[in-house]
Amino acid sequence: MPRSFVKLKFKDLALMENLSNITQTVIRRFLVISLIIALIVSQAQAQESDRPSSGAMMIDVPIRVLSLGLSVVSTAFFVVALPFTLTSGSTGEAWETLVEEPFEFTFFRPLGQFDDWKTEESTENEES
Repeated sequence: MPRSFVKLKFKDLALMENLSNITQTVIRRFLVISLIIALIVSQAQAQESDRPSSGAMMIDVPIRVLSLGLSVVSTAFFVVALPFTLTSGSTGEAWETLVEEPFEFTFFRPLGQFDDWKTEESTENEES
């Protein structure tokens, strides 16, 4: 049986070593740039919001699980109440109360923040 070995010449090895150095340089530059960007972004976020306590964050995990279940239940209530809301013309209000707000509370609220969790867009819509 013939053996099939790859025979590398010295030129091939030098090219591979040079290519390895180029990739290492590119990876190092990419890491340095991404770390600098991460530091800048984290500083900007730290200045914008106050951080909740660790106790509030720990309590938030089971509350999110419960609120997910309650979101599903309230969506079912919306489906059951849909014929009545269509006749009374309050479908939009029922949608916001029974579907939109529970899902925002579950998925879009910052971790550990219970009081002022609504986004600015929804408060602006309520004012106008």
